[in-house]
Amino acid sequence: MKPVLKKKMQWAGVFYGLAGGLAFAIFTWGVDGFLLASAHGAYPWAKFIPGLFICALSGSLAGWLTIRFQNNILGIVLWLSLALLYSRLIVWLPIRVVPFIIKFFNGALGEYLKYPYYKSLDQTQWFGFVILAIAAIICGLLENILIEQSFFSSGTYAIAIPLVVCFLCFSLIGNAADSLLNQNIRKPLQEVDNLLQFALDNIDKEVPGDIARSMHLGAVNPIKELLPRERRLILSNFDESMGQVDILVDFRGIWAKCTTIYNQVTFCKPALEIQWIRLSNQMKMEARFNTKVFFGN
Repeated sequence: MKPVLKKKMQWAGVFYGLAGGLAFAIFTWGVDGFLLASAHGAYPWAKFIPGLFICALSGSLAGWLTIRFQNNILGIVLWLSLALLYSRLIVWLPIRVVPFIIKFFNGALGEYLKYPYYKSLDQTQWFGFVILAIAAIICGLLENILIEQSFFSSGTYAIAIPLVVCFLCFSLIGNAADSLLNQNIRKPLQEVDNLLQFALDNIDKEVPGDIARSMHLGAVNPIKELLPRERRLILSNFDESMGQVDILVDFRGIWAKCTTIYNQVTFCKPALEIQWIRLSNQMKMEARFNTKVFFGN
């Protein structure tokens, strides 16, 4: 094979792996981030950006090495390694990385968000690996065949076919991966946001009793005066079965916590007693005091 053609095929391998990595990141964390942002979620991009970078880089590397060495066994090993990495990211990003990123932008909140790591999360990770492994083996075996055929095909857009195949394959797997953990975290937050919005829309209206009960409207009574304020929501805590999930709500500096049981909001309460909130308020007051002293106002 001519060196020029071989180099072009290696670049095609890079884009082949890149397509898979981008698809997985978009459908695992990108869609999740969009839905969180739509539900007033705080830092909705905290999983997507690092996930996109890691998946794109590792996918491109696996695609390039598979074409570079033209070895089916090595290709399967490389793509299975990619599946293992992606499966670990499913759990690692929302549980470990998100608090770290938030701590960079909001130190007090980041210190508070220390999510528990249960053994069931290991099961989630390995289940994700099994699903990913199927897609990885298929894409790893097809890469050399599809790229070679595309280069010797007379079709104008033949080179796009391998990329589309890999993208579609990993987009389906990414959608399945989203349901393993992200959905369990996102759904309670969406339910809290829906309840808060419903309560705000009907704050001065008489809501029929059956509707109020079905919406669990009484859960927001302790924080009713905060509803008109702008809000941001973020995961606070969860139990091992993801049956009980706590959501923190930031009403422009005034915080509340809402507890959900199997995606039903049970109660909300002010969260002023949380230590990091007191620390955050103290830091704000000190910053204002120092500013006044500095400017002499």
